Amino acid sequence: MEGMMGGNLALIGYLAPLSLAVVALIAWLSRSVNLTFQLGRIASIGSFLLLLGLGIVVFTSGPMVSPVIGVGEAGIALRLDALSVMMSWLVTLLGTLLIQFSRNYLDGDPHQKLFFIRLYLTVSAVLLMVLSGNLWQLVLAWIGMSLALHELLVFYPERPRALRAARKKFITARIGDVCLIVAAVLLAQTFGTTDLGMIREAAASALAGGTIPAGAAIAAILIVIVAALKSAMFPFHGWLLEVMETPTPVSALLHAGLLNAGIFLVVRFGELVFLSTPALILLIVLGGFTAIFASSSMITQTSVKVSLAYSSAAHMGFMIMLCGFGAHTVAIMHLIAHSCYKAHAFLSSGSIIEYVRDTGAQKLDTAPHPLSLLANMAVSVAVFLAVATAIGIDITKRPGETAMITIFMIAVAYLLVKGNTDKAPISVIGRTMLMATLVTMAFFALEVMAEALLGGAVAVYPPLDMPTMIAVVLAVVLFGIVMAFSAFLPALVNRPAWRALYVHLKNGFYANAMFDRFLDVFRLAR
Repeated sequence: MEGMMGGNLALIGYLAPLSLAVVALIAWLSRSVNLTFQLGRIASIGSFLLLLGLGIVVFTSGPMVSPVIGVGEAGIALRLDALSVMMSWLVTLLGTLLIQFSRNYLDGDPHQKLFFIRLYLTVSAVLLMVLSGNLWQLVLAWIGMSLALHELLVFYPERPRALRAARKKFITARIGDVCLIVAAVLLAQTFGTTDLGMIREAAASALAGGTIPAGAAIAAILIVIVAALKSAMFPFHGWLLEVMETPTPVSALLHAGLLNAGIFLVVRFGELVFLSTPALILLIVLGGFTAIFASSSMITQTSVKVSLAYSSAAHMGFMIMLCGFGAHTVAIMHLIAHSCYKAHAFLSSGSIIEYVRDTGAQKLDTAPHPLSLLANMAVSVAVFLAVATAIGIDITKRPGETAMITIFMIAVAYLLVKGNTDKAPISVIGRTMLMATLVTMAFFALEVMAEALLGGAVAVYPPLDMPTMIAVVLAVVLFGIVMAFSAFLPALVNRPAWRALYVHLKNGFYANAMFDRFLDVFRLAR
């Protein structure tokens, strides 16, 4: 059993989401935009400080679960552990920044107060979701944050593309809601409880005993589907590209527990997902393909915001794939780092345009020699082994972790290929090697930090069975092929096959167009 303490203290955590909801109600009754903004800023800063204090208690004394408020197990309860605390810090921090940004961004807009109300309700719902200790609270908060986000997506009803994006998101979200409700019912029936901590323990016991209940295995697959729909996995990524028609703060808000909620859901039910081999394979396939597809499509886009959206989809896919590998701690650290970076990128999209122009000009004029590619890969492996040995990390201890590190080594090798060209001066080669070493050290530092902070709050790496191991190996091989393809791209750009692939990638393999056609047919049928 987990060490639980301070149930009454955990009740204080309700003040965070409730304060924002109350401010939204006051704003609805008030006519003052400035009062709405000031109260919201105070509530968000206060929520962050409150959760920061509760988080310190959690990290020093152990997780806390509040008593269930409701009838029997049909109610709400807060669960404060390392995972929920770190996610709540992310949500409240980004929420506070977005409130401040929106004050200036929408200054003079006649509907600014309405935007603040919808923003507060959305952040409140996200907080209730990440802090959920009860299955039904998780489901209701999940649906609530999706509906609140929908109102933000249609904030400009005169923009047809924004409305179309909102409709796509609404359809995929409702499919996900149905899957989540069915999964919740199956879990409650299978394990006889709606407490998330008890479900986690029951799933871990079933995994250790080798007895996998059918209901739990089906629920695991449904949760993966819900996560894929929420985090814009291919082919349901189209709405994310068109959501750029909404106000810029909404694009940034997506990374405060909305777009990345799918990763959180999989990690929260990590032990359950490990019960199902098909669920793990589905995570690897959907996440791996989306990561490769979206990152490849990103380089074909001329719109900076659409390029950033593809980048988000690629990162979501990579994190989903990491969950399939069993690397939950690294997936959460990646989630937090990416959320902060991407929120900043959207809020400073004007500066990003200049950045893209600068970096876009730094391309290889010629493809590297195959031996150079192999040599840089060998250097990358040597750097990783040297750093891992120096800090005492066994990179072969867990297969999923080994696969993740291999993919990262491939990425570092690509960095070396771009810097260690025949025409590059010694100073550039030296800086590239130094950067590769620093990146490697940062990677291991984050991994050690993630293990230290989240080790007891997320599922441990499972012993992968043969089908899952095959999926992991294929994913790594595919990432290696894509890296080699990217390295030799300069030699391929003038070939007809590449030009055709370029067109297909730029149009996202037409998945979004097919979704548009479905919407048009559906509207005509009505």
